[in-house]
Parts: sequence; structure tokens; C-alpha cells
Amino acid sequence: YKQINNLTIVMYHYVRDIASSRFPNIAGLEISGFCRQLDYLNSHFEILDMNDVIESILHGSKLPENGCLLTFDDGYKDHIDFVLPELLKRNLTGSFFPPCTVLSNDNILDVNAIHYILASHTDKNALVKELFSYCKEVGISENRLNELWRKNSIASRFDTGEVIFFKRMLQHLLPNEIRKSLIKTFFSVYIDMSPREFANMLYLSMSDVSTLLSEGMFIGSHTANHPWLNTLNYEEQTTEINLSLEFLKMIGAASENWVMCYPYGAYNQDTLDILKSQNCVMGLTTEVGVANMQSSDLLKLKRFDTNDFPQ
Repeated sequence: YKQINNLTIVMYHYVRDIASSRFPNIAGLEISGFCRQLDYLNSHFEILDMNDVIESILHGSKLPENGCLLTFDDGYKDHIDFVLPELLKRNLTGSFFPPCTVLSNDNILDVNAIHYILASHTDKNALVKELFSYCKEVGISENRLNELWRKNSIASRFDTGEVIFFKRMLQHLLPNEIRKSLIKTFFSVYIDMSPREFANMLYLSMSDVSTLLSEGMFIGSHTANHPWLNTLNYEEQTTEINLSLEFLKMIGAASENWVMCYPYGAYNQDTLDILKSQNCVMGLTTEVGVANMQSSDLLKLKRFDTNDFPQ
């Protein structure tokens, strides 16, 4: 044991019995695969408590070299229904990052509406054509749409170019009023649920968060509304971060020497300046790799996706 150098941080989102669920095409991790992966990680790494990592950063306390953190983004009901029981069964702790506005269960994040619209339509080419058609109706020229397509239809590790384009357009490329209207339109066409019913199904409640804390889990910041922080100005970012810190204080989670998990992995220098001024001790990105705790900027720590490990 020595002061921590390298840390393997694993990122999770949806974890449930997907195949037999109401939305079998959602891109997530089957609970059976999660259980097998937990067993794999537990046998190859030392699963750490986030509080012990923070203590090591602040005071140089010793941790195992093969340390691993389990992180769960976005505040899904999956995390209380499926994840928590499996962690407790193995005497493990996880770190959870819910955007605080979803806990009222009457606010649907754009990112989730888009995920479920995509999961409800098997022909992604047709969905993109619908998006083009809607955009033309609200006055966006075909030349502009073609330019956006060329620059943003680039496949990622897990998504096709069509899916990436659809996500980016409705997440931040289109003007705010237009994209909000389009998300609402697509949602009403493809999701056979009211927004409130959908939110109650999808997100943790305040009671759920209290349960996570009482069971020894760590809760950190994922902002208030899950924006692309690098698209906001300094004041807007400050508001997002301060609202999340007020939430952490309210529930009794760490709000001094706290941890930020960037929505979409997005941040800029303004973000880093705000976090430093607010005593943030760690920032979790979506950049892939081992987190080097000695040479890396601790506000730019890399993570692995669940798909990077056996299931």
C-alpha cells in the first residue's frame, strides 16, 4: 500500500433487465452482465470508497495500487432498484451523480428524451430524415443542414454517425427554442407515456437518494440540469454548479472537498476555474483511460466505460 498513483474509474448509466423491459432497445447494461462484471472487477481490483480516495488526495493516506471506483451517472431509478442491491450483496460502495433537478420527478432531461426517442425508432436514417424535415419547417436551410450533417455525423465508439448527428442536433447544435420544441414533438410521437409518468419511471426520488446515502454510497455533483457546460458562459456555469452544491448540502452529502462529474464529459477553462474556487477535489470526464492521480490534473480524470470490461 502506498499513496495512490493510478486509479481505474468505471462509468455506468442504464443498468437493468433491458431485454424484457418496456424499452428493450435502450443502450444500456443488462443486470445479469452487470453482476458478472462486478464479480470480475472485484476479483481483479480493489473496489474503493470515494471518501477514501478523497482522503488520499488531501492527506496522502495510502491506498492499494490496483484501486477501482464505480461511478453511476444521471440519477436513474436503475441505481436504487438494481445497482444498490448488488453492491450491498458484495459489500461494495459506489459513487452516484444525479442532476438534482430530476429528483422532483417532473422534469425530463433532454439527454434522456433523446435516448428513448432513438430507442423507440429502429430506422435511424428515417429518424434523421424526419429531423431534417422538421428543421426545414422552422426555417433552417438545406445548405445549413447539410453543413451540420457533414461536421457532426461522425461515428463514435458506440454510436453510428446517424445517431451522433441526431443526438448533437437535439442536445446543443440547434437554437434552444427549436431543439426544445423538436424534442417535445418527437417525444409525443414515439413515447407512449406522459412526461410525468416517464420521469417517475426513469429517475431517482429524494427518498431514493437518502437511501443511497444511508447505505454508505457517495453522492457527487452532476450539475442541476445536465447541460454541456462548455456551451454556457461563466455566470450560467456558476449557477449550475452552485445549485448542485446546495443540493449536496441539503441531503447531507460532501459539499466541501466534493467531486464533479461533467455531463457529457464537457467542460472548459471557466468550468475548471469555478471548480477550483469552490474547493472541488476531483473532476470526472468521459475521456477513456486510467486516471493518473500523480501527474494528471485532478479535475480532468479519465474513466472507462462499462463496455471496456468483460460482462
